[in-house]
Amino acid sequence: MLWKKKNIKCPICGIVHQELPAFGFPFPYYYNILSEQDKQELAEINDDFCIINHPEQVDRFIRTNLRIQINDACEDLDYGIWVSLSEKSFNDYKSEFKDNIGGKLYFGMISNEIEDYNESTLGLHVNVVTKSNGIRPEIIPHQADHQLIKEWEHGLTIQEARQRIEKLIKSVG
Repeated sequence: MLWKKKNIKCPICGIVHQELPAFGFPFPYYYNILSEQDKQELAEINDDFCIINHPEQVDRFIRTNLRIQINDACEDLDYGIWVSLSEKSFNDYKSEFKDNIGGKLYFGMISNEIEDYNESTLGLHVNVVTKSNGIRPEIIPHQADHQLIKEWEHGLTIQEARQRIEKLIKSVG
């Protein structure tokens, strides 16, 4: 099927995209719900890592990529999402982030609420597969009865992807 590219102006960056834009979450959900004071006092965050030092526990997050195949196009729908990792996995991943050869596997849980789904995406179990040279890792969802998992397994149509993009753009615009 031939798909004519449609120009999409991003309400966040203002750039007109001629391909499907990737949607990224700037922060983990659990960082977003902190008060401004707690963000300053408890959290450390940059583009790739987030640590929240609660009095009773420490939460650790990394940025990842969730790719959903579009079956009738030569593109994928990409989400830049945060995933929580255990202390050991987080430290191992962080220590090798810039010169990682790729292929390491960690267990994690999705830490963003992707609004496209009727059910919460928070806490969905995933495998995190590292990439080389500081490229964000790809996630592979575990088997579950959730629409996100079904779409990841079976893909979307270009029409479904366009509807998803238009809905997301309206919600941030």
